[in-house]
Amino acid sequence: MIPKALRSFVQQLQSATESNKLSWHEADSYAFFCDHKAHTLHISSHFDEDRGISSFHFRLTTGAKSTPFTVREDEEDFETMRNLFEAVIANANNVGDDIADFFE
Repeated sequence: MIPKALRSFVQQLQSATESNKLSWHEADSYAFFCDHKAHTLHISSHFDEDRGISSFHFRLTTGAKSTPFTVREDEEDFETMRNLFEAVIANANNVGDDIADFFE
């Protein structure tokens, strides 16, 4: 579940990501990070084969403080995190540049 204190932040983060106000980078397959001001954000996707459940892991790091949380597919915030994750992937891959001349 997205912690109550971070719900608005996650919504603003998706908006800033989609408008390219932030730059995300791939750390590893299905894991991405964003360094912005004094903060580092990390988001990754996981699938637990034993339970058959997908989840998103998110971490906000500021200095020595780390605030992680996980959202599983059986929780109501899963769609919000999936939308953020997909926006992050498009941002990290600069997909806007890739398709700019697609229909020309």
